[in-house]
Amino acid sequence: MNRRALAVVAVVAALGLAGCSSPAGPKVLAREATAEDQLPESVTLSGVDLDIKAGTSRLLATHEDVKYYGAKSSTGGSACLIAVPEGLPERWVAGCAAAGTGEEIVTLTAVDGSQSKLINDGVDAGQPKYQGWTKIHENVLVGSR
Repeated sequence: MNRRALAVVAVVAALGLAGCSSPAGPKVLAREATAEDQLPESVTLSGVDLDIKAGTSRLLATHEDVKYYGAKSSTGGSACLIAVPEGLPERWVAGCAAAGTGEEIVTLTAVDGSQSKLINDGVDAGQPKYQGWTKIHENVLVGSR
């Protein structure tokens, strides 16, 4: 095989690998952590099959006495949403899903029936399918109780 053919094969292989790399998820998960980003002690995640990477939680918003955190999975390519009621932190809910599968990453339903969604960057929350949802952060929508 000549050098030109090898160069073309190398470039095509590199592009193919770049296309298969794990999506980064919402950009906010890449920012530097602060003290407020630490999950409450009641959110242990031990024994829970969420696969959240330690130290990746970021406080995204507080809305109606619920704190919403985003996090990265330890396997990469997935993002997580964690909802923690301020008065009842032991009633937290969390979920993770692939970040590159579309507009919505994961939807949570809390004990009280309220719902929240983690969405990808740049999603237009004004679309008809999001009617009834309130955007509380670039990446978080909440539904009515």
